[in-house]
Amino acid sequence: MRCVSFCTAANYKLSLLAEFFRTKRYTAKLFRNVLYVTKQDKPIDIFFFNHGCFVTWNLSKKQEKKIIEDIKPFSIDPLEKIEMDRFIYYLDKETRLFPHQRFNVDVITLESDESDNVQIKLAISYGLAQSIKLESYEESVNKTVLANSHFPKELARFGKISLSRSEISKRIGEIFLTRSSVNLSSEYLDVPEYFWRYSNLESYYAMTEKFLDIPKRVAALNHKLDVAHEILEMLNSQLQHRYSSILEFVIILLIFIEIVVQILQHV
Repeated sequence: MRCVSFCTAANYKLSLLAEFFRTKRYTAKLFRNVLYVTKQDKPIDIFFFNHGCFVTWNLSKKQEKKIIEDIKPFSIDPLEKIEMDRFIYYLDKETRLFPHQRFNVDVITLESDESDNVQIKLAISYGLAQSIKLESYEESVNKTVLANSHFPKELARFGKISLSRSEISKRIGEIFLTRSSVNLSSEYLDVPEYFWRYSNLESYYAMTEKFLDIPKRVAALNHKLDVAHEILEMLNSQLQHRYSSILEFVIILLIFIEIVVQILQHV
């Protein structure tokens, strides 16, 4: 059976999304930051998270594509590229995650007695949603760092950057937006508040977090953000240097004009 995590937007309007699914004869239960959707006559589970990610259990590819289209009107700042991660799951003696021995896919097994336990699926889905959100951030930060990585070499070689003041300001803005989007959304990469209340389920989330290397990936992302910050500081220094140079030129020009005026008055 298929289990797929998606990241399609910055946020979802969960209350409106719940109303939409109810009109389509789904069962929709809205919690604090999660919307749970299912259907009585079909063994499917869908978890929508406030931070623009959702996880599907036992949906076909066709159904997943339909869901992606249906939720577009309820998405805030949709992503140009949808991030997704696919798993397969089946019932077994215990609940665990592991890589498939032959195929390039990860496997989730659910203990037979817990196969209908929605809360366990939700606990695992929290980790899957965080992972795919992190993947979206990684993609954005990588693009930003790569697009600006040549400027230090250019500055070292020529002593200046071949960009106008407005272009430098735009680059600074892009880097700042990338950095702030991750920092402002860092709450999504911490242990969800849900497990403060249901501590007995935290082990399933921790298992998923460890398997997907979320802590290590967060540390690597922070390192890349530090690199982006250094590039931002370099561009900002270059911009200030240009402004100072222009200001010095204006001051010298004014002094020169004043001297010329004084000479003309003496003559």
